[in-house]
Amino acid sequence: MRAFVLGPIVFLGGTLCAQQPAWADPPKLVVGIVVDQMRADFVYRYWDNFGEGGFKRLVNEGTFCRNAHFPYVPTDTGPGHASLYTGTTPSRHGIVANDFFVRSLGRTVYCAEDTAVRIVGVDSGGTGRSPVQLLATTLADELERATQGRSRTIGISLKDRGAILPIGRTGDAAYWFQTGADGRFVSSTWYMNELPSWVKAFNARHPVKDLLAEAWELLLPAERYHSPLPDDNPYEYPLPGATTATLPADLPGLFAATGNTELLWNSPAGNTLLTDLALAALEAEDLGADAVTDLLAISYSSTDKLGHRMGPMALELEDMYLRLDRDLARLLEALDQRVGRDGYVLFLTADHGAPDVPAQAKELGASAGYLDLNALRAAVEEHLQQAFGAGPWVRYLDDDRLYLDHTTVKARNADLHRVQRAAAEAARTVDGLYEAYTAKDLERGGSGLMELAGRGHHPLRGGDLHLVTLPGWLPAHLSTGRGTDHGSGWNPDTHVPLFFLGSGIVPGEVLERVQVTGIVPTLSLLLGQAFPDAADGPVVDGVLVR
Repeated sequence: MRAFVLGPIVFLGGTLCAQQPAWADPPKLVVGIVVDQMRADFVYRYWDNFGEGGFKRLVNEGTFCRNAHFPYVPTDTGPGHASLYTGTTPSRHGIVANDFFVRSLGRTVYCAEDTAVRIVGVDSGGTGRSPVQLLATTLADELERATQGRSRTIGISLKDRGAILPIGRTGDAAYWFQTGADGRFVSSTWYMNELPSWVKAFNARHPVKDLLAEAWELLLPAERYHSPLPDDNPYEYPLPGATTATLPADLPGLFAATGNTELLWNSPAGNTLLTDLALAALEAEDLGADAVTDLLAISYSSTDKLGHRMGPMALELEDMYLRLDRDLARLLEALDQRVGRDGYVLFLTADHGAPDVPAQAKELGASAGYLDLNALRAAVEEHLQQAFGAGPWVRYLDDDRLYLDHTTVKARNADLHRVQRAAAEAARTVDGLYEAYTAKDLERGGSGLMELAGRGHHPLRGGDLHLVTLPGWLPAHLSTGRGTDHGSGWNPDTHVPLFFLGSGIVPGEVLERVQVTGIVPTLSLLLGQAFPDAADGPVVDGVLVR
């Protein structure tokens, strides 16, 4: 009888173990990849020139969310990275722009600024950098909490904000690229007092000079590219030091002439350098080497730098993406070998998109143009002086926010909400403006673009007006008709690719509209851990194994 009873018990125990939920055995490594300024349609446009191991592998083996959007404005890099990793919007995490005006200081504050710390890895690196401006926890923070600090959480990017914001206030390390004669990866005393030996060794190899030692030529025959423009056209800025925006580009000559590694930011070499650093981090930090889940947050910045300079239709940008595809394949292969295909989960998305160059779109007959911010400021100032008396009434104006001078409002004994409404009326008279929402409008809430603007408005950091341009228009203090920008709530800015790949992921496509703020809540369910404290993004349905 004894043996008879024990047999079923052992069998049942084995059955229970085999059927344990996925979150009870989470992946050993989470890899987050942000491709700065990548639009969703780039996947389709470049598809036939991609190799099998990069973006095509994400489509064929992972989940491709084809209708993923940012649910707020402004669609910029700082808010984008913060939103992706906190699972919420600027109205809750506080990163309302790359630079935002702080009334108590009387100046703008950079989203990763921290005057209480210093840069590590260079003798003089300017103002310190840290996540101190971030007001909500990230996926990295919750990993650290769940594992009592045993997780390794690392962020890397050419941009400081792209490395810092994803790993939150308690992440282990952030490394970003400092330009100069040599160029190197640095960090902050927020994380460490000295760079680890592996980062020092990486910098000591002078990889930047090696990567800029060869000319940038087309990867494929010219006839295989999809750019509708001739390579030499009036809508693109040349590379730093160059006279024309054309390929091939003499990177060694330009580097020698400028003496600055800023050139790296605008060439495919920047993505290759960051991939090399990611591979070095995997090995040196033993990421994914044990049962405690680690995080590697990678943000590719060169796509944004070149996109700003030349626009989404540039031949150079397409070539950069084809080379990034190869770097991505190299990264995925390394993850397979070091961690195992079932050992990691990966997502890839963008922090925002970008519209076509307005001057080019207008030439083709589209409704496009440039909102003259100088004219808008003058119109608001003049109208308020006529309505309420002498100013100054406008304290600060950026691309999409106008801050009134509250000292003047009080001095004139004017009602703030009435002044805001009058300012909005004046702003609406300027060509290219779709709408101007007052702070009171945003606090009351609404639908459509007002709802997006409300999610980007923080009561302590927002302006008195939020400005919305017409589709295809860009705000500008001075228009040159070259390059592009981003920040709006229209589809070219909000619609980005979203892929999931790896452990616990169901391969396939998701066609329903998805909010990218749902990435981290979705991964939190996979990992079996708490959501970040302010996360409210909806879980992406149909992605996780059940």
